[in-house]
Amino acid sequence: QEKTNVKESVLCKKCICNLDTSLLDCSEKLGKWLSDEEWEILTNGDFTFKTIKLEQNNLTSISILPKYSVENLYLAYNQIADIADAAFQNLTEMTTLDLSHNKLTTKALRPDVFKGPYTVDNFKALQQMKSLNLGNNEIHSLDPDLFEHIPNLEELILCSNTFQVIDKLTETAISGLTSLKTLDISYLEIEDLPETVLHGPRDLDDLIASGNLFRQLPKALKYAKNLERLVLDENPIQNLEGDNVFPPMGSLRYLRMSYMPHLFKIGNGALSELQNLTELILSDNKVLNEIDGLALSKNITGGIYLDYPPLKHLYLKNCNLTTLPTNLLVRWDNLNTLDLRYNPWSCDSSNDHLINILIQQIYKKNALLAKDVQCATPIELKDLTVLKVSNEHLAAGSSGSLIWVGLLVILLIAIPTILGAYVMKRRGCFGLFSRNEHGASRALYNRTSFNEDFHI
Repeated sequence: QEKTNVKESVLCKKCICNLDTSLLDCSEKLGKWLSDEEWEILTNGDFTFKTIKLEQNNLTSISILPKYSVENLYLAYNQIADIADAAFQNLTEMTTLDLSHNKLTTKALRPDVFKGPYTVDNFKALQQMKSLNLGNNEIHSLDPDLFEHIPNLEELILCSNTFQVIDKLTETAISGLTSLKTLDISYLEIEDLPETVLHGPRDLDDLIASGNLFRQLPKALKYAKNLERLVLDENPIQNLEGDNVFPPMGSLRYLRMSYMPHLFKIGNGALSELQNLTELILSDNKVLNEIDGLALSKNITGGIYLDYPPLKHLYLKNCNLTTLPTNLLVRWDNLNTLDLRYNPWSCDSSNDHLINILIQQIYKKNALLAKDVQCATPIELKDLTVLKVSNEHLAAGSSGSLIWVGLLVILLIAIPTILGAYVMKRRGCFGLFSRNEHGASRALYNRTSFNEDFHI
C-alpha cells in the first residue's frame, strides 16, 4: 500500500505538523478524538510523529488506541473520566504519558488500563513507559497493583489530587516502583508520609513534596538514601531543631524550603547531616529570623575542626533576618551565589562580617545581588544599601590606615636621626666643622643661651 504524504494531508491542515521536531500538535484543534480517517493518515503515513499533543479537546474517555510508534502522548486538560482496559497496548514505544488536568478517579485507574500487548498466555508489560503524569485529577488512593504493567516507571507525578492521606494501598503501589527516580507528591493535603514508603524506590533522585500539611520533617526521609534533590516548599513547619532535623542524607545536593509561612528558626544541627549539599534555598520565608551558626556544621572526624557541606549557592532572599552568623560557613568565598536581598539587616557591629567582607564578595560575583541588600537599623542608616555602608566604612578605614602609615614612617626616620645626632654630639663630632675647639664650644654655648632667652 502506498504511503500517505502526511505533510500534505488534511490532518496537517487542521493541526500543527512539525517534521523537524517530530511533533503533531492538535491541541484545541479537534474538540474530539481523531477520526478513523485521521488515524489512517498517521498509521499509513510516510512520517512517524514521536510526540502527539491532544490537549484541551474536551475528550471524555480513552478507548483502545491504534498501533503507532508514538513516544510521547499528551492528553492533559481534557475531561477524561474513563479509560478502557489495555487502552495503550498498541503504543509499545510510548515512554511518556500525560493524563494530568482531567477527571480521573481512583475507580477509573485500574491496573488493566496499562496492560500491554497480548501474548499467547498473558499480556506483556509496557516496558518503555518511563513517565506518567496523573496530576490535577480527582484521585484519593491508588490500587496497590496499579503499576504492575508499567514496572519501569522512572517518573510519577501525583500532584494536586485530594489524597489527604497516603493509605496502605497507595504506599504499596509507590513502594513497588523500584526504578522510580522522580516522585511529585505536592499539594496532596497530606500531613505525613508512611515511614517505609520510600524504602522500595532506592534509586529515587528527586522528591517534590510542596504545599502539603507537614508540621514535622517526614520520618520517611531516612530511607531516601540516594535522594539528590528535595523540595519542601509551602509546608507549615515552624522550626528545624531538636528532634525535627534532617536525618543522614549523604547524597542530597539540592534542598529547597521556600514560602514556609511559619518557619522562624533553623537551629543547631538542623542541616548538619547533609554534608554533600551544594545548593540551599530558604527564600521567601517571611518569619524566618534566626539561623544558628552551627546549623550546617558537623564534627565528622572527632577532632577539633568542624566539617561543612560544599555549598555553592545559598539563597536567603525575602526573609526576616537581621544578622548572619559568621560561623555558618567557613569558606564563604567558595559560594558562587549568595542572595541576601530584602531582609531587614542590622548595620552595626553585630554584622561586621556581612558589612566588611560578604557584601564585597557578593558585589564582585554578581552586582545585582548586592543592590537590594539594605539596612533596617540603626535608624540613621535605614534604607541605605549595605554595600554603600561597606564602601564608606572601608574608605574611612583606608584613610585612617594612611595616617598611621605616615606617622610610622616619620617615627622610623626621626628616631635614628635624633639618636645619631645625640651620639655625634657626645663624641664631639661637631668639631670637625671648626679648626678651633674652644671657639666651637663657645659658639655652641652661645646658641644654647639664645634658645634659653627665647623660651623665656
